[in-house]
Amino acid sequence: MTMVLGFLGFGEVGYFMSKGLKKAGFGRIVAFDKALLGEGPVAATVRSRAEEAGVELKTSLEDMLRASDAVISALPAKFAPAAAEEALQLMAEAEFYVDVTTAKPAEKKRLERLFAEKNIKFVDCAMLGPLPIYGHSVPILSSGAGAQEWAHTMNPFGMKIDVTEGDAGTASSIKLVRSVFMKGLEALLVESFLFARKSGAEDVVLDSIAETLKVPFQQTAQRMIAADLVHAERRAFEVGESIELMNDLGVEPIMAEAIVKRLSKSAALGTREELGGVPPKTLRDVYEIWLKKQYN
Repeated sequence: MTMVLGFLGFGEVGYFMSKGLKKAGFGRIVAFDKALLGEGPVAATVRSRAEEAGVELKTSLEDMLRASDAVISALPAKFAPAAAEEALQLMAEAEFYVDVTTAKPAEKKRLERLFAEKNIKFVDCAMLGPLPIYGHSVPILSSGAGAQEWAHTMNPFGMKIDVTEGDAGTASSIKLVRSVFMKGLEALLVESFLFARKSGAEDVVLDSIAETLKVPFQQTAQRMIAADLVHAERRAFEVGESIELMNDLGVEPIMAEAIVKRLSKSAALGTREELGGVPPKTLRDVYEIWLKKQYN
């Protein structure tokens, strides 16, 4: 492989992707991280990871860009747009600029236009899984002008890039919707097991939830979303009682209070009586009810 890959930011994304790509036979990989401008534990981690992954570190953004045919922006999302604009001013020739951050979709669409003016293919990539588990084979959804060509270039090295139709920002929109559930689940698990631990029931609760969730997730999601239209009021009351016990045990009910708020909003739709206490059979039916009720 003659293409040189550059990472803008060398944290978890750069490390796991580079390590996997190198094992798959990819050639030269370079990287620049601002942590390298100073000393300290973060800089030390970047250096040790780069050495382990076989990545050549550059001492400046300009040096990294000059050496790269394709650049993967793997920065914290809040820094990504400004870094992309800085990179664009310094890039002389490059084929791809790939943004794997969770920057806003509108920002990625704007950046796609800017890179197009310099004939650089911008690719919006959304990683849909944990890198420590999947490595460089993490499922990735991509969109934008260069998405198809990027997937064609990198998938032979074990990457799993699927292309969705639409401009840059489309893939990120899907990622952000998904993130509400995945990060919300993380927060909910933390709060639930703080509560379970205080109650001395963590093992029983863990086994019980695991048993409940054995069925395919699509079935669980449909069952819960549909049941919300007829059981929300009762469930809000139940979680309210949980909140009282959490307060007694000294657990702050952050997620639990939000749950009551959402369930109470669902209960206010009045669909329990309208549906005769029987949940809709399909998610399409649920969506139609939400639209009719202007639920948000």
